[in-house]
Amino acid sequence: MKLQPDQVEKPLLKLRKQLKALSSNPRPADVHSLRTQARRLEATVAAVAPDRNKASRRLLKLITPVRKAAGKVRDMDVLIGDVLTLADYHGSESLVRLVEHLARMRVKHARKLHDVVEQQRVEARKQLKQSSKMLKKAVKKDWGDRSGEAAPQILFSELGYWPDLNAGNLHMFRIQIKELRYMLQLSDESDQALIGSLGAVKDAIGEWHDWVELLRIAKKVLDAEADGGNLERLQEIVNERLESAVAAANQLRERYFNRAPNAREDKRVLQMAASF
Repeated sequence: MKLQPDQVEKPLLKLRKQLKALSSNPRPADVHSLRTQARRLEATVAAVAPDRNKASRRLLKLITPVRKAAGKVRDMDVLIGDVLTLADYHGSESLVRLVEHLARMRVKHARKLHDVVEQQRVEARKQLKQSSKMLKKAVKKDWGDRSGEAAPQILFSELGYWPDLNAGNLHMFRIQIKELRYMLQLSDESDQALIGSLGAVKDAIGEWHDWVELLRIAKKVLDAEADGGNLERLQEIVNERLESAVAAANQLRERYFNRAPNAREDKRVLQMAASF
């Protein structure tokens, strides 16, 4: 897989710009973009500098806290949106109460994100500028046609030997295919159908995990007896999303990673859902 220097440099340049412009109360789209570019950066470093030299370790040490803080804000934006999709939201006092709680958490996490960016901004932007030039030059000069081969192959191997999917390991599977997708996007030679399939499965698993998190928070905020109907409905949605996500992931594995699902394990998937 021949890496494209411009693709390698792109997430670093975008991150540098976003760190400079991020407001104290960022829009959902800005938070999502910041988190995505941070993930792309991590995948880029894994592909181009798998041995993690001092400069790349320093860069990731600066960016990872930003990505994690942005992720918490992004989670609240997504969960609020999920609740608002429920048909009787406006007629349900408990769902309104849940959204209000999520909104307060969003404000809290947005403040934390702002503080983290303020702490890291100057040094992170400096490291991003230096690293973008270094990585782009390295791809052009040293790696050539062999660049980016090892890291995707390692992920392919790990995904090929991944155990049968269930509620306990599905989210980690998503993280792996997400990283693989980012790596493949660094090259114009990559299979676009595979990239599309990875994206579709990533989204399916992500939707399931969002509802899992929403249910977990709802159990803390709502009353198990008085609000039992809404909690039961959230559990049903979690189960439905889990079944769909596992089916999509198994199709992906069978097609691209030569791994057919174990039928007996599929029957146990929904049995584990209630504990997540």
